[in-house]
Amino acid sequence: MRESRRRAALATLAGTSLTVTITIAQAVVLIPLCLRALGAHLYGAWLGASELLVWIQMLDGGIPNLLTQRVGAAIGRGDRTEAARWSITGLVLVSAIGGLLAAIGLTAAPFVARWAQVESADVPTFIACFRVGAAASALLLCANGFVGIARGVQRTEITSASQVAGALAGLVTSVVLILAGWKLWALALGLAVRGVIVFAGGFAFSRQGDRALWQAAPSMTTAREIGGLAPSMVAGSVGYVLATNSEIVLVTTVFGPVAAAVYALTRRAIDGLRSLLDSIAFAVNGGFAHLVAAADRHRARVVLHEMLWIRLALASLAGAIAIAVNRPFVTLLFGSAQFGGVWLTAAFVAQMVIGGQSFLANYLLRAAGQVRQGSWLLAAEAAARAGGIAVGLQVLGLIGAPLSTAVVSTVGLFVNLRRLGRTLPPGRSDAFTRRAVSDVAPVAVLTVGVLVGLSALPLSWFTFFGAGAAVGGMGLLVLWRTRPAPSTDGVALLRWGRRASG
Repeated sequence: MRESRRRAALATLAGTSLTVTITIAQAVVLIPLCLRALGAHLYGAWLGASELLVWIQMLDGGIPNLLTQRVGAAIGRGDRTEAARWSITGLVLVSAIGGLLAAIGLTAAPFVARWAQVESADVPTFIACFRVGAAASALLLCANGFVGIARGVQRTEITSASQVAGALAGLVTSVVLILAGWKLWALALGLAVRGVIVFAGGFAFSRQGDRALWQAAPSMTTAREIGGLAPSMVAGSVGYVLATNSEIVLVTTVFGPVAAAVYALTRRAIDGLRSLLDSIAFAVNGGFAHLVAAADRHRARVVLHEMLWIRLALASLAGAIAIAVNRPFVTLLFGSAQFGGVWLTAAFVAQMVIGGQSFLANYLLRAAGQVRQGSWLLAAEAAARAGGIAVGLQVLGLIGAPLSTAVVSTVGLFVNLRRLGRTLPPGRSDAFTRRAVSDVAPVAVLTVGVLVGLSALPLSWFTFFGAGAAVGGMGLLVLWRTRPAPSTDGVALLRWGRRASG
């Protein structure tokens, strides 16, 4: 049997990108309907509660990422027996975590309604919807186990397709139901439909392909190894959730649901872009783990540098466009009262660019085998970010949250890169040529985006598309002309995934 790193990376990238595109479409189609049907106060409360539901979806103890690394490394060595032990044991543990979190969510629903300041008339419906959302989120968490294994074995087509189908079906369900007058239930049931479809896709993956991966019983030896890594992995898992999904919770706590709505809607487009860019890390993680353990491991350093620059360039280009067009985007869709300002948008973009670079470096550090060390670093950065958000909100208001996290992530990026430099196997020192202009160009592109965003352009969809196209075209040209010199051994993001024997 043969695995293709390139095929797996492309399938994961395509699936995640389409899922995020559907999420962005949700902002255009669903959010205006929600604001009209629910009002800013109730919808802001649900946005805050939704962050807690995302916690359930993502608090998987780091086990899916560990499965990607361990299964990927085992496949790289040709040891399918070890891969099977990790797959089965990991799935059992992820399912147990999902059940526990579902129970916590069901129990905590009344307290969440009180914390979100839901008006008394809406409390019963809010509690019931949150409970449905908690069960659906736990199902999505369980599906993460299948996704981690699929990335490890470099066969991600089925799980990626189910994620796209689930996101699309959930959006359609919510739109149809909210137009039919189901109000908050439309959002809860849309999430439930998504959860069922994504989990079904994971189960379908387990019934297809290499049956040897599932011909094992849960292993106590493997469980003990996971247990030994559990403190660091749980800390890293909690850290990632805090780093990416704590701000609206804190804004709701400090300023209430209306301010949370402004914060969330101003950030909505950047959230979609951040998820889209994070798909780069998800797409290459399994292949990188495979590469580090394979015969051509000497290429890992070149691949790392190229991925980091490509991600930086794409993030800067997307961020510049977002800064330039976010004012008309938010104002025309959600109303001028929901726009927090150009500088708040720029702060969100800085957070997206720097925080995402640190996340990618940390993700690849764990893929390279440093699971415990990378998890603790992720947890430390997240704790510092959470503290910075709390202080920033009190001192600077809404803009203090993204600014503080950008500063913390700068330090985190430096530390993760230093650790990666010590971890990766030796490689050719002349295989990747950096140019100073390659590092300066992304900053220049972002600066142009800020200048366009601050200009007094008319609020219209013509302005939205025109400014976006102008900034995007200029930025793409600049980044293309200033890209790093090609690797002397011909390695590139989508060329390093040549087929490797398993």
